[in-house]
Amino acid sequence: MTVEHAPGIRAVTEQEVDHYREKGWVRLPALFSPEVVAGLLARAQSRMGVAEPLTVSRQSPQELEPNEYDWYARWDGCSHEDPWIRGVGQSRALATAASTLMGDKIRFYFDHFFVKVPAATSGTETPWHQDLPHHPLDRQGVLTIWVPLVDCPPEKGSLRFLSGSHRAGLLGRYLNRRDDVQLVDEHPWILDEYEMSPPLHLRAGDATVHNLAITHYAPPNATDTARWVYSTQWLPHRTRYTGAPNHRTDGLGLPIDRPLEHPRFPIIETDAG
Repeated sequence: MTVEHAPGIRAVTEQEVDHYREKGWVRLPALFSPEVVAGLLARAQSRMGVAEPLTVSRQSPQELEPNEYDWYARWDGCSHEDPWIRGVGQSRALATAASTLMGDKIRFYFDHFFVKVPAATSGTETPWHQDLPHHPLDRQGVLTIWVPLVDCPPEKGSLRFLSGSHRAGLLGRYLNRRDDVQLVDEHPWILDEYEMSPPLHLRAGDATVHNLAITHYAPPNATDTARWVYSTQWLPHRTRYTGAPNHRTDGLGLPIDRPLEHPRFPIIETDAG
């Protein structure tokens, strides 16, 4: 599959690939050009609002709805609604970066805008968790490319990772639990076993990439403005669907134990060897 335009997205380096494969995460300075950042932010804010952003309805994408959780707003699957965003999120350039880091042929999985509101409004920390237990996927290797569209110093809630913890196996579902139990409450050893990444000061257009099995969290947004992020997720192309419920795949008629062969999950041509 190819897309409509080639955005300003740089190639990753060998050093960045080595860091990602060893640690399970990596920082990519200036992955997106200022023009791409500006275009993404403008489209997100035009759709979601600026002062008090709201969530784009999954059932009726032309409508906004109150945020499910007070501390963030979302626009899920935005590239399915906006051809310009699709030209970024499903571009050959971004797919090449993801494939080079992963070391495999890849399939586009998902994208969204994620807006974390200030703690003074209603924001909280993002608790320690792994992403992968929340997805209907049969294997590790899936990765997220997480790009702030505004400057994101540590106090705005940049992510923190337990380096290497993607090798610890799957530890359970802890994101958005309503009993306040975090991963580190039931697995306290993980904080001793793996080193925490340093606080990251990210500029708009920088990225962090992380394996969906790595344990990570984000502190509250302690600033007085929202943290705007555009995020894409990528699958090893042989990944198979387990049938577990997930809004990314529900209702698409995907056969269980088969690759995610559907127009929403295209294999993207890349320049990776």
